[in-house]
Amino acid sequence: MIDKTTKIHKVRVAQYLRMSTNLQEFSLDNQAQFIKKYADEHNMEILHTYDDAGKSGVSTSGRHDFNKLVNDVLTKEINIDAVLVYDVSRFGRFKDPQEGIYYKYLLKMNNVDVIYCAENLPENSETETFILSSLMYAAGAFSKNLSIKVFAGHVNLVKRGYYQGGTPGYGLKRRLLDNNNKPKMLLAHGERKSLQTDRIVLVPGTKKEIELIKKIFNMFIFDGLNEYLIASRLNQEGYRFSDKTEWTRGRIHSVLINSRYTGRYLYNRTSQKLKTKRIKNPEEDWVEYKSFFKPIISEEKFRLAKEIIDNRSIKMSDEKILDCLRKILSKHGKISGFIIDEENSSPSSSVIANRFGGLLNAYKLIDYTPERDYRYLEINSFLRKKHSDIVNKIKNEITSSEVKILENKLISVNKALSFSIVLSRCKKTGLNKHRWVVRLDRSLNPEISIIARMNSLNTEPVDYYILPSIEFLEHELKIKDNNTLLFEMYRFDDIKPFFNMLSTDDKDVI
Repeated sequence: MIDKTTKIHKVRVAQYLRMSTNLQEFSLDNQAQFIKKYADEHNMEILHTYDDAGKSGVSTSGRHDFNKLVNDVLTKEINIDAVLVYDVSRFGRFKDPQEGIYYKYLLKMNNVDVIYCAENLPENSETETFILSSLMYAAGAFSKNLSIKVFAGHVNLVKRGYYQGGTPGYGLKRRLLDNNNKPKMLLAHGERKSLQTDRIVLVPGTKKEIELIKKIFNMFIFDGLNEYLIASRLNQEGYRFSDKTEWTRGRIHSVLINSRYTGRYLYNRTSQKLKTKRIKNPEEDWVEYKSFFKPIISEEKFRLAKEIIDNRSIKMSDEKILDCLRKILSKHGKISGFIIDEENSSPSSSVIANRFGGLLNAYKLIDYTPERDYRYLEINSFLRKKHSDIVNKIKNEITSSEVKILENKLISVNKALSFSIVLSRCKKTGLNKHRWVVRLDRSLNPEISIIARMNSLNTEPVDYYILPSIEFLEHELKIKDNNTLLFEMYRFDDIKPFFNMLSTDDKDVI
């Protein structure tokens, strides 16, 4: 334990701040103010700040600043005597309290103490260890109990007929209700409710969509057509999917296995709690609501379709399925879930995944390595490093302003302007044609998003789109070689003008 009462030299400390949601009483600012008061009262000087906003404390995964703090101590990047945190729960709500003790011990072995400012732990080391273990257990138990309560709340809402997430499927819509169960509006794809008191129910779509769903089931059950032939016939007759594109074998299959058309809603078929691996739950743990709406497809008709699909895969031995994969590989030179689902003679990708415990396991059995996937991972790894380089370059370029980088994603300038940098990977879609997919992380809430469009080799940016936070920007943007005039208004060949604006001596510009 460090001597917190010394008056000769100020104790060198870092502070660690964490909160999992914006609704918590103790925001990062409130934590910082409390820690600052504690530091002043104990002759401490806060030299470094690490904070994880919007991060769960049940594990260290995703807690960039927590991991950076530990790494900086271990590698001697910082020279401190202690880390100040508001309380034990801010340090972490670990499922296993020993994990929290481990990180504290790791820091202590490097002569860095962890001080929980609001806990007022006794100085006696044995008593402190006992109480600290209890507090860490309580912090972890809180997350577990909260998870149980949240799940119980979801189950209660399902049993009352409210929808709890997931893609509804073709021909089904999500209707928003107020706290009095009065309809407000239909939610478009990607839209979410904004009020905690609002609820969502599933409702059938248009009459044309409902009739098409019935037509698909009839063609499959009574006409004996498989998914590929149904998709081909619908496309020939001019039918289109929800996004106005053509029907595919996979889309037809997703209609045939969607039990929601019977009016039933099954919840908790899979679960992933407290950062653990997603698992399939036994049927007895499923939660069912039986009357969302008048059934579009009867239970009997849905059962017949399911039997046809199940029998189709049951009749095929493992070796026969693998032979199908070999034929697909020979035909296309590669395999993916999409390619499998579009092959008429093959079981669906979901059936293969269930049979072999995942598509990659099936690929290994036919000695196929999906090179494209690995190249994609390599490119992504390079882009993450490139992103870090660009962010650091920006920080160095903005010379006359106070710049703070949060998790290497959100950049704050003078605490008045925030922006994010997104590197958009280039994909070749044809001869001399390219496409760039951009995923904007709206949880960051940047006032400006800068999209760096990478070259065809994904080694360097070729230009930049500097986009304000306005409503027409979607979570996912698709940029082409040639874009609309409105979108091109935000394109710049060089990012230096943006640097110059932020580096001006007149900070009122920001």
